[in-house]
Amino acid sequence: MIMRWVCENCKRKWIYPVKKCIYCKADIKEETSRKLKVVGFTKVNVPSVMHPITPYNILILEDDNQNRIPRKTMKDYNIGDYYEEMPATKEPSVSIVKIKYDIDRAVEDALYLINDLDVDKKSKILIKPNMMAAAYPYLAVTTNPKTVSAIIKYLIKHGAKKENIVVAEQSIYAPIEAALKKTGFGLLCKEQGINFVDISKSEFVEKEFEGFKVKITKEIFDKDLIINVPVLKTHLLFGISGAFENMSRLIASDDLLKIEQLTKERKIDLNDTIVKLRKILPKYLTVGDGSIGMEGNGPLKGAPAFLSYILASKDPVAHDAVFHELGLFLRKAKYLEAASKLDLGESNIEKIEVVGNEIKATARELKPAIGSKLMENN
Repeated sequence: MIMRWVCENCKRKWIYPVKKCIYCKADIKEETSRKLKVVGFTKVNVPSVMHPITPYNILILEDDNQNRIPRKTMKDYNIGDYYEEMPATKEPSVSIVKIKYDIDRAVEDALYLINDLDVDKKSKILIKPNMMAAAYPYLAVTTNPKTVSAIIKYLIKHGAKKENIVVAEQSIYAPIEAALKKTGFGLLCKEQGINFVDISKSEFVEKEFEGFKVKITKEIFDKDLIINVPVLKTHLLFGISGAFENMSRLIASDDLLKIEQLTKERKIDLNDTIVKLRKILPKYLTVGDGSIGMEGNGPLKGAPAFLSYILASKDPVAHDAVFHELGLFLRKAKYLEAASKLDLGESNIEKIEVVGNEIKATARELKPAIGSKLMENN
């Protein structure tokens, strides 16, 4: 996709978002092209840290307005061929969109590629980010509020009403007031006019789970759409933190402690437990926040990975499987295999339709969480 911001009066163009023409002060319109022609290419055979998989091609793509953009791909093209990104044609599917212009456009494109969301003015929507601690967004411990802001803008653009949208989360490692302030979500909700729900103080519904009862926040059971927005990072226990780990905080904190204790006593397998949670939750969409992302000893002590991409999928297993591939991790996350065996989603990359950027064209090695106990060697 090529985007340009064009002055309606003097026709000057920008390759980044602007609201008013700085020359004549006229309004700006967005110019978007998806069907592009290959006008040049080069093949790269030398690997680098950011581009470890070779050979790959760098295409020069041009639209009907003579705007050009480079594009990395593993596929071979000839000059004159057309390059077009089309929405997914089957499920499960996962979209990968590199953040080129801004997060708003990346989120919108990621959702377009999985065939958009069906919302209207009556839709009740819950957005579940990661706000587990009081940490600044640039540390990638928590979800970037800019990603959630982009989702809210998308929903309103497609007909949703802000009074029907809530952001819900509970903070495990800090008081919720501190987490709201430091993560930026308090300011986001105030500026956007969105209600925030502290899950720890919400009403709960008891559900039978793994032979005992757990309390799940009542907030998710009366919503038409649930959007899970995990920050993409490494995790000492699971190897990666994605769709599944983020949704675990819909459980009351005392029940989370109970699950942790049963795991220590080896009475339950945490890999099975985290995926079986999906059985007692409503269906949800996942938008993976890789605007920054984390590598190393996540979920709290890792380093920013600067991934600069957004993932989107209706299948949380497929979402996490694609993120695992993008990180080129040498060890596999056992919970993904457990989820696939329980028919909770698809972990086989060959059976997942990946749209947008290609996995191999986007992947680079991320430092794993040292001591990940629930992973195994290939």
